[in-house]
Amino acid sequence: MRRFLAAPIWSDTDLKIGRDRAEREFSSKRRAEGPDAFEKTYWELRPRVEALMTMSDDLRRLNGDVFRSDPDAWQPSRYLTGPPISQEDLWTLIGGTKFRRVPPRLADDTAEALNLVIDPIRFPWVRQGRAPLPHERDHAVGATTLLWATQYLGTVRRGSASRLQEETTGETLNLAGLTFDAAREQIELLDDIARGTYSKERPVHGAKCDVPSRLFDGRMFLLECKVSNGPKNGWKRVNREVRGKADGWTTYFGSQAVTGVVLSGVFDLSALKAARDAGVVIFWEHDLSPLLDFAVAAK
Repeated sequence: MRRFLAAPIWSDTDLKIGRDRAEREFSSKRRAEGPDAFEKTYWELRPRVEALMTMSDDLRRLNGDVFRSDPDAWQPSRYLTGPPISQEDLWTLIGGTKFRRVPPRLADDTAEALNLVIDPIRFPWVRQGRAPLPHERDHAVGATTLLWATQYLGTVRRGSASRLQEETTGETLNLAGLTFDAAREQIELLDDIARGTYSKERPVHGAKCDVPSRLFDGRMFLLECKVSNGPKNGWKRVNREVRGKADGWTTYFGSQAVTGVVLSGVFDLSALKAARDAGVVIFWEHDLSPLLDFAVAAK
């Protein structure tokens, strides 16, 4: 019976060294970014909040016509509420339909859902049935833009970091000799992906995998890419998301599946130890040489 090359298992000391370096690099990037990114985001978004106020007569006529005229206006509108409402909660309030732009048939329902929870502190004139005073309007526009810019910048940061991480992981597998497979269909069987190939995000037995691959020795090598901005977020990313998928893949594929995760950002050491002890192979974006070595050697 063939013996497979074991994936790297890091000691507590190794995990701490990797964790500490990732945290230093995260902090360095944030300091280098400074306030410029937030200021730029604020001034890019403020005109959209101004336009929404104008279209809705300063929210006194926030009706379906607003969203029929501008199907993208639902995004700034989520920050009119107290507190801001998530995309998922808004979709739930209007019947569970997910969308990127408001469909005409849901324009009235969207307006109705938002009108129920408009923030009375930022927009007191709506409840009082009057026009806003100039200073009230200016303050409300500024505060709403601040709320939106904070969330928007965080989302953009995570998305950009995740895309870069996935690209870097794919490039590393390519350096190891694996070739790219552009297929996006679900992987249910080992032979649904050829030996020595890797893909971009693709479902594997019902769960999305960021970078699924098949090693030259025949094993499925399922890599997740996770960025965290804090210990609590890191625990969720690694021990809820990755371990949950790993358990399902191991149950289904057995020893033919190896689940790994490429990490960057801030993580609690106990979260890393728990993932390692559960069989998840940990790699760091700042040093993917162990990933390269493992993929090359697994032939």
